[in-house]
Amino acid sequence: MAFILNALTCALALLYFIRRGKQCLDFTVTVHFFHLLGCWVYNSRFPATLTWWLVHVVCTALMAAIGEYLCMRIELREIPLSSAPKSNV
Repeated sequence: MAFILNALTCALALLYFIRRGKQCLDFTVTVHFFHLLGCWVYNSRFPATLTWWLVHVVCTALMAAIGEYLCMRIELREIPLSSAPKSNV
């Protein structure tokens, strides 16, 4: 449950820091790759359990999908156009 909550909060961080839907997958994979390296160094062995890999694959997909959805909502907002004439002409 903690990894899923972490994926949700990191998706919000993607919205705040990245703001580009196309880059969400890249940053998500990079973050999880650094987490893999950290776990490898900390445990002094490569993670080999199936549950570890399943949890991280699911969390990577969840973080990327939600982050991309949130960023795309921001990118696709309508640009407000005012029809009022310029006063400083």
